[in-house]
Amino acid sequence: MATSTRQNIRAIITFRFNVFFVIMLLLFLLLVYNLYKVVFIQGPTLRAEAESTYIKERSVDATRGNIYSDDGSLLATSLPKYRLGMDPSVFNRNATTEKLFKNHIHALCDQLAAFFKDRSSDEYYAKILSAKNSGRTYLLLNNRLLDYQERKAVLNFSLFKEEKRNPTKTGIVFDKVNVRYAPFGQMAYRTIGYLKDKIGVGLEGSFDKELRGTPGKGMFEKMDKNTWRPIEGGQELIPTPGYDLQTTIDVDIQDIVELALMKALAEFKGNYATAIVVETATGEIKAISNMTKNPKSPTGYSEYANHAIEVSENDPGSVFKLPSMMAMLEEANLPLTDLVTTGGKYTVFNRTMSDSHDYGTITVQGVIEHSSNIGTIKLMQRVFSSKQAKFYDYLKKFHLIEPLDFQIKPRYAKPKFPLPPKWDALQYMWSSVGYSSNTSPMHILSFYNAIANNGYWIQPIIVKKATIGNQVVVDYSESQKRDDKPLCSPETLKKIKIMLEGVVERGTGNNLKGTPYGIAGKTGTAQRRVNGQYIKGTYYTSFIGYFPVAKPKYTMLVAMDKPEGNSEGTYARQVTAPVFKEIADHIYSRDMKLQRKLAGYLPDSLNNAQLSHTIHPMDHEVLYANFHLPKVEEDGRWVQFGMDKKVVQNTPISFPPKTVPNVVGMNLRDALFALENRGLRVRANGYGAVVSQSIPAGSAVKKNLLLQIQLK
Repeated sequence: MATSTRQNIRAIITFRFNVFFVIMLLLFLLLVYNLYKVVFIQGPTLRAEAESTYIKERSVDATRGNIYSDDGSLLATSLPKYRLGMDPSVFNRNATTEKLFKNHIHALCDQLAAFFKDRSSDEYYAKILSAKNSGRTYLLLNNRLLDYQERKAVLNFSLFKEEKRNPTKTGIVFDKVNVRYAPFGQMAYRTIGYLKDKIGVGLEGSFDKELRGTPGKGMFEKMDKNTWRPIEGGQELIPTPGYDLQTTIDVDIQDIVELALMKALAEFKGNYATAIVVETATGEIKAISNMTKNPKSPTGYSEYANHAIEVSENDPGSVFKLPSMMAMLEEANLPLTDLVTTGGKYTVFNRTMSDSHDYGTITVQGVIEHSSNIGTIKLMQRVFSSKQAKFYDYLKKFHLIEPLDFQIKPRYAKPKFPLPPKWDALQYMWSSVGYSSNTSPMHILSFYNAIANNGYWIQPIIVKKATIGNQVVVDYSESQKRDDKPLCSPETLKKIKIMLEGVVERGTGNNLKGTPYGIAGKTGTAQRRVNGQYIKGTYYTSFIGYFPVAKPKYTMLVAMDKPEGNSEGTYARQVTAPVFKEIADHIYSRDMKLQRKLAGYLPDSLNNAQLSHTIHPMDHEVLYANFHLPKVEEDGRWVQFGMDKKVVQNTPISFPPKTVPNVVGMNLRDALFALENRGLRVRANGYGAVVSQSIPAGSAVKKNLLLQIQLK
């Protein structure tokens, strides 16, 4: 009996255990199923909802600093743009808001469809209604960025305008985005630079730390994938705006340089062209331009590589003969009248160097004036054959083989110049005429500028100051490097200047002589090297010099890679020297301090002239200060300058808002300024002043409308 009782108890326990096990197993399976459902079936939806609505502390970008030219013109600034969003949940609060929504939503959708033109009114209605019914607190209506005027227009849309004092009660949300804007368009584009995908170039990249300021912090609610809305709560930290940069760029000279380069490229179809203008005494860069072939550009060229500061893939060519000559004059005190026999070709160590012409026996001065490769090499053998390393020491003293520490950082800062222990027997001779080495145009320009600056080398500079308002935070001119001793003796400097003036008077640059101010400089024509091989008939051409010759104010370099045409028609004399003169002529004509004072009366041919021109407001002061012409009150208006014989009249003109301005008579810089500020896209043809425009003045402005202007 006892045994039977024990068996019954065991059976009961076993049964209960089995039941409990089954229940637990079922619960476990249910848990696994729900976990699977949450992770794999509902997971994407839940994750999306979690990502779209949560609160956290985020960084708040500071207002980026502006970049200014030397006269205070804006070169780059940050403008606020806005994305249009909506909080449809505000219309679920009570019967009043529901009624407001029903009365105005269809009219709003009609206006949104007409404004954005990306979907129909019904599609906008369905999108907003769905968000409202699901209780969403944020809906991005359109991803397009609106400017301030468009923002004002949207505030007057139906529904949104019902609460003018507090538009947020109507659910409207503007997400502010700061966008970088260049008022002068593509002018000095690569030099001013940009930030893209965390990569910065030009001033925007090199001075990013100074420009970007110090970010703040705040509490934000995530509204959708890319949109956050600030909310109250947490400890806020206000961002500190970035510094403004005061550059040395002169927008007028920059405009002159870019037009001249484009004109030359249109003629010679070079791979690229670059030009730099520096103020001799200060080392301040007044203009820097780089034009590179770009089939996607309307002109065929655009600024997307800063050749001016990069170590060139091309040999510098004959412009390098001048530092070689300075080294020889310093080392051996060569008289300018010493003779050297050139001939057409010269073979040394089984390598042959040639001149473009057979100059016969010429003087040391004639070696530079006629740019003789053979003459330079023979003089180098005479002076440095037993002390080649001394030549390297001179080049180092001339700042030609070490980094310049220029404010815009190039990819390769140090010129490619081997150390003397690695030289072969030809290195010092070939490099003396500008071959077998590479340097940057900025390096060569700084050397020539030292000659113009009475022998004193000064580091090129493009940013003078970093400021906050009127307060100077950093004065970069204080850290600008300057040699306290000249590069050479006064005797050598005098000889060098005689040679450079002789190049223009009698030598390879004699097509530049005859200017009222005088030019001194050196041509450079080097065979291009591709994959280590020199390609006959293709050249890298340059001209470097300074003006006015008696008292230099500007030093300038102009270079072009692979100009097209017949071989002798694509030397520096034909390609870059005329560009140098064209730029110098324009700079001289606009710089009143360079002009010679005239005595007596103007000829009748000038007194009887008829002139008419539309003048930028900032240029009017130049006419008033220098010519004592009638002055118009400084109210920002453009001026119509007119002269009929001896009678001068300035008439202020204004362009009605939201209409196409009349740019006929303006130069390209002013025309671009006037048109692009109205939101128009501009395509220009020709050079000089505007003679016609494709859309008549006074027409209504439409965003991104293309307008063509013809210059002549």
